[in-house]
Amino acid sequence: MKISNINSCLNNTETDKKVGVKLVHLTGNEKMSVFAIELAMGQSIPAHYHKNDIETYFILYGQGIIHTGILENENVLWHTEMQVNAGDCFTIHPGEVHEFKNVSESPLRILGTAPLSHSKNDRHFIAID
Repeated sequence: MKISNINSCLNNTETDKKVGVKLVHLTGNEKMSVFAIELAMGQSIPAHYHKNDIETYFILYGQGIIHTGILENENVLWHTEMQVNAGDCFTIHPGEVHEFKNVSESPLRILGTAPLSHSKNDRHFIAID
């Protein structure tokens, strides 16, 4: 058994070049994995979606904005932005476009679960004008 520490892993990882924030795979397998994500003050995760399976998110520390929508005819129809705070959790469904932004002066730390493929070949970024 391997034990991963969220804080140590995030403190010792570089920024993920595809997403632009700290992202580390903590544990799990192809069917279900646990990821730690950290957004510095003002950082964002760009709008994207996944074709398969759900993602769950747990806000560990900080405050952020989650914006969700649906893709229709290559355009995003956005829903209302929602503020998320430490202790909040939610689910993102297949095909649901989502983007995050850290709106606090401290890091926004998130724990997420998803299939391992979400970080490899099932992450589809949306070009926003």
